[in-house]
Amino acid sequence: MRLPFFSSKPAFVRVAGLIAPPLLLVLALAATAAAQGNGRGKATGRFKAGAAPSPSSGGAAQLQTPPPQQIAGTGVRNFGAWLDDASLLQPGMSSVSVSFGWFRSPVFREFDVPVVDGGVGVTRRVQFGFSVPYYHANEPGGPVARGLGDLYLNAKVQLRDPAAADNGGIGFAVMPVLEVLSTHPGGDGSRFNWALPASIEVQGQRVRAFGSAGYFSRGSLFASGAVEVALSDRLWATGAITRSLSTKQDEFSSWLGLSPSRTDVNGGVTYLVASTIAAFGNVGRTISRQDANSASLVVSGGVSFSFAAWTTP
Repeated sequence: MRLPFFSSKPAFVRVAGLIAPPLLLVLALAATAAAQGNGRGKATGRFKAGAAPSPSSGGAAQLQTPPPQQIAGTGVRNFGAWLDDASLLQPGMSSVSVSFGWFRSPVFREFDVPVVDGGVGVTRRVQFGFSVPYYHANEPGGPVARGLGDLYLNAKVQLRDPAAADNGGIGFAVMPVLEVLSTHPGGDGSRFNWALPASIEVQGQRVRAFGSAGYFSRGSLFASGAVEVALSDRLWATGAITRSLSTKQDEFSSWLGLSPSRTDVNGGVTYLVASTIAAFGNVGRTISRQDANSASLVVSGGVSFSFAAWTTP
């Protein structure tokens, strides 16, 4: 499962023959937390271009008057994070999730629906995935902007299978990610960006832990982790935490009082409705200092389906 977090997004379901519900939760977490940048379509804590901080956000009062002198910078902090495990879909198996995400910050509100995520196992060691939302965003009381959000394409390359009998329940994977922004970010930015997360997974009988760390080319280092507990044969609970650091110097953002780092937590449950259908939901928020980039509340949920995309010999 994955939890992207740039303007995020994504997290995919991992399946081994049947659907793996626990991973669905991460999917939801990813969709809502993954997006913390300046693009659209990912609600989790991004300070969108053109949105001015409210009085409750960091540096808001300073926006009432122009800067005392010309200050270089964009006034936007780029935060990116990704949370995934080291497990893969079986070759030929596919998973599609349809979900929603609601995000509230001191500056704006965003409702992403539908959010579509998918993944397919290509070989024993490689799978591909994608994630794209349709967003509805506005400042409180203002007009609503709608459109197709940022597209995330990723590959997961497994280096060590945590389910293999001789690996002691420990696995590793790397996940090259391509981010395609729905609109140009302005300045010298690009619509096309990349990220390189690496993940570790530790499996137990009824408990599983996994985490990721890496870099987003828009300028963000991150580390994230989650613990998943099986409450029954059909119900799983997951808790996750992500930490992101904006690496680009931006004097205007500092003048506005925007923090260069951010910490988010998420928690939720996944229920196996049928052998190939699971429902999931979660809630989260920023626990570090609240400013225009922070999330005062994130809620998401949806349904995931797994099926055979093709038959393997």
